[in-house]
Amino acid sequence: MRLLHRSDIVPQPKAIAALYDAAQLRRPTFDLDRLKRMYQGSNVVLTVWEEHDHDDEHRLVAVLRGWTDYAYDGYICDLAVHPDHQKSGLGRDLLERAQSLGRPEVQWVLQASVIAQDYYVHLGWQKIENGWKWLREAYAHPADPA
Repeated sequence: MRLLHRSDIVPQPKAIAALYDAAQLRRPTFDLDRLKRMYQGSNVVLTVWEEHDHDDEHRLVAVLRGWTDYAYDGYICDLAVHPDHQKSGLGRDLLERAQSLGRPEVQWVLQASVIAQDYYVHLGWQKIENGWKWLREAYAHPADPA
């Protein structure tokens, strides 16, 4: 098995949904059209694929999605690593690859998911207190209790 890092392709929505669900990243994985639009609107998509010698199938095992103007600001929207590959450095590697875009001029920010709130500090990220957000309209996720 080999891991392939790619920045030149956008995964299919089904592969994205499977990875997000496996990594427990709460996104609208039940709405493939919305996932497709999320990625169409992102100018930073970094992926890691698991490649096996015995077949042509590649499995998406990690993805970072974001935006940047390559001059001043950048935003990490999503970082997901399949549980089979967590704690292997893939998340760190994807963040470092994103941070290299526009370096040293770009300041990157992100909003950590609930399950990853403590992940970023050991990588050197600084918590910010001066942010604001405008909430999107709520959606009912199938995993939410009825």
